[in-house]
Amino acid sequence: MKRRRKITIWTIVIIAIVVVVGIIFFPIQSSPTASDSSGLPLVYLEYEVKSDGVGDSIEVVGNVTAEIESVFPKVSGEIVEVYVEKGDEVEEGQILAKIEDLDYQIAYLNALNDYESSTNVGERMKEVKRLQLEKAKKNLEATEIKAPVSGIVNAVNISKGDIVGTTSAILTIVDRSTIKVKTAVDEIDFPLINVGMDATIRIDPLNFEESGKVTWISPTTQTDMGVVVIPIEIEFTQNNLQNNLTSGMTADVEIVTLKLENTVAVPKDAIHEGVNGAKIVYKKTAEGGMEPVQVQTGKESDSMVEITVGLKSGDKVLILPSQEQAQRIMQNYGIPFGMPVAPGTVPQGPGRGGF
Repeated sequence: MKRRRKITIWTIVIIAIVVVVGIIFFPIQSSPTASDSSGLPLVYLEYEVKSDGVGDSIEVVGNVTAEIESVFPKVSGEIVEVYVEKGDEVEEGQILAKIEDLDYQIAYLNALNDYESSTNVGERMKEVKRLQLEKAKKNLEATEIKAPVSGIVNAVNISKGDIVGTTSAILTIVDRSTIKVKTAVDEIDFPLINVGMDATIRIDPLNFEESGKVTWISPTTQTDMGVVVIPIEIEFTQNNLQNNLTSGMTADVEIVTLKLENTVAVPKDAIHEGVNGAKIVYKKTAEGGMEPVQVQTGKESDSMVEITVGLKSGDKVLILPSQEQAQRIMQNYGIPFGMPVAPGTVPQGPGRGGF
């Protein structure tokens, strides 16, 4: 079981990074140090709040599977015709092979004659003869071996002239209606997964991508290469889109564990802890300074937090680095500690100095 983690964040806009002077340290539970009368800190990222979508997802790798239906004759006899070959597509009820039916025709006609001539027998004996006629008719009809499901013939184990019984499968059919993806999630991600969650199924060699849903979560765990995992199944939401798929193919599956539409959210790094555990963000003011704003939060992804009270679309919040992060930014840009940089200048260096 191969597992990858993917975080999806819609419309995250980092407006600017301002890098200025010195060794900066911003304690989480206290106000950040201002660089001048504007009240802005010396190092920060500016994030513009959007009323958009925030999501989280888990990516796993699984295999396309389908149930294989074995076809058993209901009566024994000699195969006189085989109408299909391996790889043929068949429909439910289609005739696949024919068993010699002469003996079964005779048995049916005898049973029919016995039933029709049983006028002077008791009701119980007449019922016996009716059941014998019904059985003889079913046996005659069973000499035509029909497909129990629609699908693709996976194997043909008979030839014309073979004598078959009722205990050996003569054909197998891949039931296309049962095509799904089987995979597993790490026990760490198990609390995030629920039946009914949307998923996207991708099969790269076929350039195939379609939607699906989680339809089953195992009540027991397994161990895969020393990692505890929980098997799950994802079914396609469009039944007519699996026709080009083959059981056993590798499929990449992205399971949407969180999807918030038209919501206000900010990066987790923008949230600070205030007095008595209050959650604070630093919002940029119209005058170019900043002010602490108490917010209430909702659902979270790995990197974003929903804001239910305290911010609106268009607000700009400041993401403030720790001392270690600030030092790393300066090192990335080659800024000696204590060496002043002209206001508004973004030093050149490797990368963009994100933290």
